[in-house]
Amino acid sequence: MALEPLTPERRRQQTREYLLQAAAQVFAERGFHGASLDQVAAAAGFTKGAVYSNFKNKEDLFLALLEANQTREMDALHATLEASDVPPESRLPDFVSLIRDQTADLGDDWDILYQEFALYAMRNPAARKKLAEFDAASIHKVARLIDDERTRHGMTAALDTEQAASIIVALFHGINLMRGLNVEGVDASFLEAVITFLARGLMSDPA
Repeated sequence: MALEPLTPERRRQQTREYLLQAAAQVFAERGFHGASLDQVAAAAGFTKGAVYSNFKNKEDLFLALLEANQTREMDALHATLEASDVPPESRLPDFVSLIRDQTADLGDDWDILYQEFALYAMRNPAARKKLAEFDAASIHKVARLIDDERTRHGMTAALDTEQAASIIVALFHGINLMRGLNVEGVDASFLEAVITFLARGLMSDPA
């Protein structure tokens, strides 16, 4: 099989991916405040200049990592939803496994790390603006997903889609905080209750 040429664009993409992997490791070990770009560069095997050629600063790197994690989560959620035409509340084990697998992939420190950055952003206008924009984009993605599922299953709901998506994002921010404080408290039965609550509350059969 012929090897695909390592073009400058592919090389840049590989460098960025290595840096994000290294950032995930360094942030998890040292926290947002304790981590430095020098440490990320060293963990990735690059110079600090390579970091700055891809990210403006530590905030930008963290937000890129946040976006990469979210993209993987949304892709996995789409795949799980599209695997069957059965309504979500009828497939609780699939969604509980999905959430638990994603948590395992990110590591137990991720919930704490996100809260650390959120508190930092609340005190720094530029970071707060960027995180608010990220959350707004997240809400929009979830809203589109809700619309797609309502159309696919022929369901309607009185609650506005964007409002519903905002509730979901806020709910999971709260769940992540709970899990960061008490991992055992967010167990399979709790997650099943959450998914059932969301599925029944957000979708209803047309009159």
